[in-house]
Parts: sequence; C-alpha cells; structure tokens
Amino acid sequence: MDRNELEEDRAAFIAGEVGGAVFSLISNGIVISRDAIVNCLEAKRRVVGNVIHKGILRDAAEYVRKGQ
Repeated sequence: MDRNELEEDRAAFIAGEVGGAVFSLISNGIVISRDAIVNCLEAKRRVVGNVIHKGILRDAAEYVRKGQ
C-alpha cells in the first residue's frame, strides 16, 4: 500500500465515523449540529479500546470542529 492509498483509507474511515455520528444523532432524536457531532465522536472515542480507532475518531472530531 502506498501513501496515497493509506490517506484515502484514512479519509474514508473519518467520513464513515462522521456519517455514523450523524445517523446516531438522528436515531436518538438529537438536533444535528457541529457541537452535537463532535460530542458524539468524542463520546465514542472514550469507549473505544483500539488506539488506531481512537486516533481516527480524534481526527474526525477535529475536522468537524474546524469545519474542514
């Protein structure tokens, strides 16, 4: 795997986590907002055991927070 493939995979995982957070908020009847998405991602990061997954969630929350 070259560097571009790894970056594409990381971007896909981040997008998946953000999408999952949005679906979770919708299913729980919570209004979708930047803060709500960040809070959802950070809450999931606290319970996940895998260090790589924690990093993906941290980065996803940071991208949402900054609006990237």
